[in-house]
Amino acid sequence: MHEGRIHGSVVDAIGGWILGGTYAPNDLLPREDDLAVELGVSRTSIREAVKVLSAKGLLQTRRRVGVRVRERDDWNLLDPQVLSWHPDVGRDEGLKTSLIEARSIIEPAAAALAAKRATARDLAQIEQAYLGMERNVRTDLEACCEADLRFHASVIAASHNVVLKGLTGTIEAALRATFAITNRLMTAQSQALAAHSAVFECIRMRDADGARAATIDLLGVAARDLKNNR
Repeated sequence: MHEGRIHGSVVDAIGGWILGGTYAPNDLLPREDDLAVELGVSRTSIREAVKVLSAKGLLQTRRRVGVRVRERDDWNLLDPQVLSWHPDVGRDEGLKTSLIEARSIIEPAAAALAAKRATARDLAQIEQAYLGMERNVRTDLEACCEADLRFHASVIAASHNVVLKGLTGTIEAALRATFAITNRLMTAQSQALAAHSAVFECIRMRDADGARAATIDLLGVAARDLKNNR
C-alpha cells in the first residue's frame, strides 16, 4: 500500500477508536510498538498519525507518560474528518444539537449574502442542485442526498465570502451526519424539498431577508427530523 494511504488508514483507525469509545478521554493509548503491530504498520506511521490526531485536538503526548486521549471539549468536531469518525451521531444528543446550532448560525447568513452577490453561474449551480433533488427524491435516496449537499455548498459558494467558503467541508460533514439519521426514508427529503425551493427562489429574487428566513425554516425542518429520530 502507498505510504500516504497507509498513513491515512492509521489516522482513520485510531480516530475511529477514539470517537467510537474504544479509548475514552484521559485513557492512555497502547505503546507505539504495540499499536504498530496491531495495525500492521511501522512505528513511523504511528508517530505521524499521533501528530495529526494531536493537531485535531484528540490526543496529547507527554514525556514519560505516553499518548493520552484529550477531553471531548478539546476535540475539533468542526473538522470534517473528525466528524466522519463518529459512529452514531443519532445517539449523541449534544452533538446533534450543536450541529443544528452551528448550521443555524452559518447558513442563513450565507443565503442572505448569496441573494446579494450570486452571479448567473451561481444561480444556475444552485438550481441544478435543486433539480437534482427534485428528480431523485422519490426514486434514488443517495442521489438526492448528494444533490442536497451540492445545494448547500452552492449557496455558500454564492456568498462569495472566503471565510464562509472555508467552512463548506464542515457543513458537508454535518449534513452527511444528519442525513444518516433523518434520511432513512424518502419522506424526509420530500418534506424538505419545498423548503429548499423557497431558499432558491429568495436568492434568485435577490431577497436577502427572505433567503435568511427561508433557510431558518429549512433548518427547522432538519431540527424536527433529528428530534423525531432519537
